[in-house]
Amino acid sequence: MRFAVPVVICMVAAGCNGGGGDRLASALPPGSVSLPGLPKQGLVVPRGSGVELLGLDGSVVARLPRFEIGGGDTRRDALMHDLDSAGQLEQPRLVTPDDRYYRLDASRHALIPIWQPRVPLPGGAELVGGGDPHEFRGLSVVRRGHVLVRRDFFLAVVAGTLVQSRGRLLDLRTGRSWRLLPRCTGVGARGATAYVFCATGPPVRFCCGVDPYPNMWLERLARGQGATKVAQFSRDGPFPRVTGALSPNGRFVADQGEEICAGGYLRVGPTDGSRGDRPASGDGATGSLPYSTFLGWSADGRVVAQITWARDCEHTVRGGVYLVDPRTLKRTYVTRWAWTMWNAFPDPPVALRCPVGERLNGYRAVANGSRSCPRY
Repeated sequence: MRFAVPVVICMVAAGCNGGGGDRLASALPPGSVSLPGLPKQGLVVPRGSGVELLGLDGSVVARLPRFEIGGGDTRRDALMHDLDSAGQLEQPRLVTPDDRYYRLDASRHALIPIWQPRVPLPGGAELVGGGDPHEFRGLSVVRRGHVLVRRDFFLAVVAGTLVQSRGRLLDLRTGRSWRLLPRCTGVGARGATAYVFCATGPPVRFCCGVDPYPNMWLERLARGQGATKVAQFSRDGPFPRVTGALSPNGRFVADQGEEICAGGYLRVGPTDGSRGDRPASGDGATGSLPYSTFLGWSADGRVVAQITWARDCEHTVRGGVYLVDPRTLKRTYVTRWAWTMWNAFPDPPVALRCPVGERLNGYRAVANGSRSCPRY
C-alpha cells in the first residue's frame, strides 16, 4: 500500500502562508480547516485519538488529531445527531472535544464549521433539523428560504441527491419528482427515470412469525408511465433493506440489508435485469456468506464495501474495505476498516465522445464529435 505525505492543515482564522494554500484558505468561512490536495472521494478512518482521511487508493491524505466521528450527549450533540436519521450524506460530520462540528467538503478542500443543525444538499438545497434537543421533531429541506419538503419524521435522503418524503421522490438536481407506491423506496434517478425497490407478497412464515412482503423487486418509474418490474432481488431472511443506490453510470444498483451482527449483506445487480443480483463479497458459493456493508460508489463505477469474514457474530477472522467491480466482483483492497466515505454518490460520468442520438452512461449527444454529451 502506498502512503502519501499527509497534507498540512490549518485554521483559516490563523492563516496559511504560501501561495495557493493561502488563496484557498482565504475563500473559506472563518474557522474552517483547510485541507489542500484533498481528493474528490475518500474514507474517514478513526485512528488513535484522532481521524485519518484516506484516498480510495489507501494513501493517507490528512491526519486530524483530536477530531472525532461521533460526539457526546450535550444539547448541541442531540441537535446534530437528528440529521443522521436522513441516512448517508455526501459530507461526513466530524467534531472536536470542545463540541465544535465540521462537515467535510471535498469541493472546497476543507472542513467547514457547522453552527446550526443544517447541512448542504445538491442543487443549493439544505437539510434542516427540527431544532429540539429533547425530542426528534423531523427534518425538512429548504432552498434559499423556500421550503421544498415540509418537516417529516420519515424524510430520507436517497443516494445523496434525492429526497423521499410522504410517498414522493424528489430529485434535487433537476426538480423532477415521482409518486411512489406503498412499500417502495427510492434508490436513484437518471434523467426522467427513477429506480425503486418495492416489497411484495405473498406472505411467508419464518421462525418467529410471518413476513407479509418477503419478495423485493427493482422497479423502473418513467414519468408519464407506470412502474415496470426490472428484476427480483434476494432477501437474506425477514430483514428490511436499509440502503439502495445506483452506480454513477446507472447500470448497477447496490442493495444493503439491515445490519445484524458484524454487518449486513450487500448485493449488487444490473438495472436492466440481464442478470440476477449477487453478494458483493463474491463468496456466496464457497461457504458461509461474509458480512458486507455499503460505503459508497467510486467514480469509476466500483462499489466501496466493508467486508468481514467471521465464524459467528463475535469471532471475526479478517476484514477490510474493498473496491468491488459489480460486473466481475473482483476485489481491490484499500484498508482494514473505515467509518464512512465522503462523496459516496458521485455524479454520472460525462462521455468524451459519442455519436448523435446515442445514449451513453446516461448522456445523449447532440452533435457529431462533440467533446461532451449533455444530460438528457
